[in-house]
Amino acid sequence: MPEKPNKQRAVLLGGLVIGSLWGIPFVNMINCCCCAGILLGGIMASYLYREEFVEGMPPFESSDALITGLLAGIVGALVATFISNLIHLAFGPVGAEVMKDIIEKVLQRLEEQGSIPTGMYDEMLEQLEREINKPLTLYEVLKDLLFSVIILPIFGMLGGLLGFAIFGKKKTAQPA
Repeated sequence: MPEKPNKQRAVLLGGLVIGSLWGIPFVNMINCCCCAGILLGGIMASYLYREEFVEGMPPFESSDALITGLLAGIVGALVATFISNLIHLAFGPVGAEVMKDIIEKVLQRLEEQGSIPTGMYDEMLEQLEREINKPLTLYEVLKDLLFSVIILPIFGMLGGLLGFAIFGKKKTAQPA
């Protein structure tokens, strides 16, 4: 009986999807909807791996989908860290600047309505400005990587299991 196919292609492609949807500013907003980008990468990895199975191989199982999603999440964490830091070095904190403008408008409205204490608006903006203008250090890169290596594999596994639930076992031709 032949062995199961290699997961490498499915994991790398799923990881690229996860990393791109997590690391590119503005595109990463898709993850605000229940980490949809990460789940999508896990689903894709599971689907691509399922397509590698041919007749005579052991069946595609939920554990295969789980492992494929987990590995795609780990690859995605590495890709996302690389992409986001490369963009940060090349263009600065572009996503953070846009978010700062949005947060500034929200805080301004809250202060006008009296929802936040007087003077708190300026203090919050100063703190936000300090965070945005923090230099990119090795510590910050490793902190982002650690966060990604924890979160992305978890949601990658969930995506892999969703992919298994959606696509199920590979249908093989029945002998005549």
